Amino acid sequence: MRELVGSVTDALAMAPTSWVPSFLGLPSSWGPAPYSEYQLLWSGDVPRLARYLVDVGIPSVPGRAPGWVPGPLASLFWHPSHVDRHPDENGRSDSHPHEAWFFINGILHDDALAQMNGDYLAYLFHRPITLLQNSTDGVLVDLLECAVERLGATAEDVDAAFPPLMKALKDPEKERVVVIAHSQGTLIVAVVLELIRHIYARTSSNRLSDADVDAIYRRTRADGMRFDRRHIKPLNARELGRLELYCFANCASHMRYIDAVDGAAFPWIESFGNQHDIVARLGVVAPHPGQRQIEIDGPRYEHRGAWGHLLNVHYLRAIEQTQLRERVGRAAAHDGAPYTLINRPRFPAAVVPRLYDYLAGGSSIPKLGRPDRVRGAHRNGDPSLRTR
Repeated sequence: MRELVGSVTDALAMAPTSWVPSFLGLPSSWGPAPYSEYQLLWSGDVPRLARYLVDVGIPSVPGRAPGWVPGPLASLFWHPSHVDRHPDENGRSDSHPHEAWFFINGILHDDALAQMNGDYLAYLFHRPITLLQNSTDGVLVDLLECAVERLGATAEDVDAAFPPLMKALKDPEKERVVVIAHSQGTLIVAVVLELIRHIYARTSSNRLSDADVDAIYRRTRADGMRFDRRHIKPLNARELGRLELYCFANCASHMRYIDAVDGAAFPWIESFGNQHDIVARLGVVAPHPGQRQIEIDGPRYEHRGAWGHLLNVHYLRAIEQTQLRERVGRAAAHDGAPYTLINRPRFPAAVVPRLYDYLAGGSSIPKLGRPDRVRGAHRNGDPSLRTR
C-alpha cells in the first residue's frame, strides 16, 4: 500500500491544471480524426454516445448477472468481460494463421470503444485481433479494480483473459502469441504473467503432476480467480518463447521475465509511455521507479513531450504518422520515433521497437532455438529471471 500511495503521489507531481490533458490529451487531439476515440463525440451516433456515458457513469458489477435478473437491468448493472474475434483490415479472420494476436483494453471501455481500438490495430498490423474485452464498470469501480490488481490481486477480467491465452500458447500451429495491452490491460497482463510463472516453474519434462495442478488451482482460487481447472496445463520453454507482450501506458509495478532460451529472456516485453501521461507515470515512465520498487523488464520507450492517455489518438496515431507511412516500400525503420529507448544501456540493440516489425503485415522475427538448450532457472526454483 505504501508503494501504491507513493507511486500515485509521484504520478500526480505536476500542476493540477495538467491532470486533465495528461489523460485526455491537448485540445488539438480532440477534433474529428480517423480511428480517434473522440469520434464518439463527432460521429453523430447519439445512441452509441449515450450508451457509453451510461456505462461509465453508473457503477456496475463485474461479471454476469444472476439468471433471475431481467435483461435490461442485467445489461445496466452487470458488465462481464468477454472475448470477441475482430477481423483484419480486409474483413478476414484467417490471415496469418501461425500467429495469435490479442488486445486487452484499459479502463472506461465499453464495447464501442474496444471495437475502435480493434479497428485501428487491425488496420496498422493487417492482422485479425482477438479482443479480450475488459468491460467498464464505471469510473469508481474501474479505479478500484486498478488499485487491487496493482497490489497483486485478481479480478473477473483476469479470469476471462487467461484461458484463451493459454490455449494459444499450447497450440502447436502458433509460432507467435502477441498481446497488446493498454492501461488497465497491462495490470491484467501482469497478473496473468505471474500465473504463467507458477505453472512454468512446476512444469518438468512437459508434465504437471496432479498435485501440482491442485496446488496451483488452490492458489488461484484463494486469489479470487474462478476459471476452470482444466486450463492449467504444462508449459514448456518453446511454448513460453512464443509469447510477446507490448504494453502501452504500462502502469504495472512488476512485469518480469520468466526464463531464457539461447540467452534471450522470455517472454518478450516492450513498454511504451507518453511523457505526460499520468497513468504511464505510475509504471513505465515513473519518476522514481527505484524508490517505489517498480520492476518492468524489457525495453522501455518514452514519447517525450507527448500528452494524453487514449490508445488510438495519443499512442497509435503517432506510430502511424512516423513509422507506418514511412515503411511503405521500405525494409525497415532507422529509429524508434516517436519513441526513445530510455533504458538503452541495458538494451543497446533495441533502439527500434520489435513491435514496428509487424506494421503493415510485416515480420522479421527469427524462430526460436532448440528447446533442449534452455537454461534451467525455473527448474532450480528461481521465479524471476531478470535481464536488466
